[in-house]
Amino acid sequence: MLKIQRHSEILKYLESHSVLKINDIAAVLGCSEETVRKDLIELEHRDELTRTRGGAYLKNAFEKGIGNDIKQNLLVDEKKYIAGLAFKHILAKKIIVLDSSTTCVELAKYIVTKDIYVSIITNSLSIATICSASDKINLILIGGNYNKKTHSFYGYSALEQLKLYGADLCFLSFTSIHQVRGLGDNSLDGFYFRKACLDIAKTKILVMDHTKFNDDTAIVYGPIGKLDIVITDKKLNGEWLEFFNLADVAVEY
Repeated sequence: MLKIQRHSEILKYLESHSVLKINDIAAVLGCSEETVRKDLIELEHRDELTRTRGGAYLKNAFEKGIGNDIKQNLLVDEKKYIAGLAFKHILAKKIIVLDSSTTCVELAKYIVTKDIYVSIITNSLSIATICSASDKINLILIGGNYNKKTHSFYGYSALEQLKLYGADLCFLSFTSIHQVRGLGDNSLDGFYFRKACLDIAKTKILVMDHTKFNDDTAIVYGPIGKLDIVITDKKLNGEWLEFFNLADVAVEY
């Protein structure tokens, strides 16, 4: 198992159990305890967990999810594919909102390579860094309380700043989407910010890979509301296609 896969499995285990013992997770991963110790040291340096004698626990057990440092290395081809589809909706001189998801990070990278003038509103420091290298992007960075895990800004001040703007399109990737429970996120801050993005955009587009559909493991959920387009990397099953058809939402893959 690759290191990035072990890290992902360790964090998934912690999401379910909040604490772990080195010998237990070594058995789950099928690797040595020494390998697990090295993994825990690296994850602690990334502020993903806190080590203790013989194991580790989540620094904040009430904020689930894997950090963007790890997410950016997962499903990379799928995210690039989604970014290519999403870009087809972007026209010159439009105002675009991008959330802090790693899928939107890939979309920002894609936009920078194209010969197009656009304005981008985001709360993501990673996206802001990418866009700052382009002379063709009018960058608007929303500030607030900085979250090291997602490399983004949240909180009251971020929401108040966002309300001042209008946007032609927003591209968002929630943690999950469920037909009954709605759109899910791993924190209230993230959920409220994404919902606010939907409020200010004329065209509302979800960019979510296939693993996020029918996932009910998020912490916070809210009604899906009016969406215009859902872009994913694989054809959805008939139940989901019917669900979006009844809601008059276009699905692209």
